[in-house]
Amino acid sequence: MPEFLRVFLGHGIRILAAVLILCGYFQIVMLIFSPWFLVGIFLFLIGIPSSLVLFIYAYQKERQLNPWYGPRKLTAEERRVLQTGTFRLAGYVAAGEGKISSEHIAKVNEYISALTSDSAMRAELLQEFEKGKAEGYDPVADCKAIRTAVHDGRVFKHRLIEFLIEVLFADGVMQPGGYSRLASVTYNLHVATFVMERLIRQAQAIAQFKSFFNNAGGFTSQDRFYRQGAGGQSSYVPHDDIENAYKVIGVHEGSDFETVKKAYHRMMRKYHPDRLQAQGVSEEMMRSYTEKAQNIQQAYDLLKKHLNK
Repeated sequence: MPEFLRVFLGHGIRILAAVLILCGYFQIVMLIFSPWFLVGIFLFLIGIPSSLVLFIYAYQKERQLNPWYGPRKLTAEERRVLQTGTFRLAGYVAAGEGKISSEHIAKVNEYISALTSDSAMRAELLQEFEKGKAEGYDPVADCKAIRTAVHDGRVFKHRLIEFLIEVLFADGVMQPGGYSRLASVTYNLHVATFVMERLIRQAQAIAQFKSFFNNAGGFTSQDRFYRQGAGGQSSYVPHDDIENAYKVIGVHEGSDFETVKKAYHRMMRKYHPDRLQAQGVSEEMMRSYTEKAQNIQQAYDLLKKHLNK
């Protein structure tokens, strides 16, 4: 879709509705101060509900037509551009670590296995990873191609950055060189630096939170984290784990419950199976995202207990 048309669908319908309403009220005011005073009053009174109807109609049409709203399934060509570009960028950021470890390779192979079971496709994606590792590779063209393929879709770009972060943290540490290259990719994808930083903190928190959850003992559901003592008091949960739970949800530590709840619902929509399926995500990748959604759910359950909700 041409850029000018995408922008129009994003904002033009609302602007058009506002202009029509302003023009209508201008005509009504002119009538009020004309000899047909009663006619002007009548038009003014019916103008208010008419304006509401027009705004509601414009909002519904925008949600229906604007590709930025709701899930969007990529075409085969767009998916190919996204996949090949993703692995070239993965090779690029991994090469910034100085030495690509076996853990980096294992994470890339794990992701490839989740994407496809076709051996030829796997070999092609590994070859793209090697191209990204090569000296002299410039990520700018791939970033631009990916932005075009996903129509600058925020969710697609964020998932790509999340994957690159997982590659860099595969050996447990993100080196300055890898961070610098990740920041370059983020910039060229037109994603804000603070978003990248939030995704990095979230990735670290999820890894630590998973460790806490797995070592929490033989408890189930929300009560896994809080055992009731003889006096009815909740058992102690280390502060670091509460802090990590806030990071997993994507809010600042100490945020109130309503803020936590809104962030939780926003993140769960991002990884909802129906949304992923509508976007053409493979079943293998959906299982990976389902695990992340479970981590988010566990963090939310812990914060609900912590905040006595």
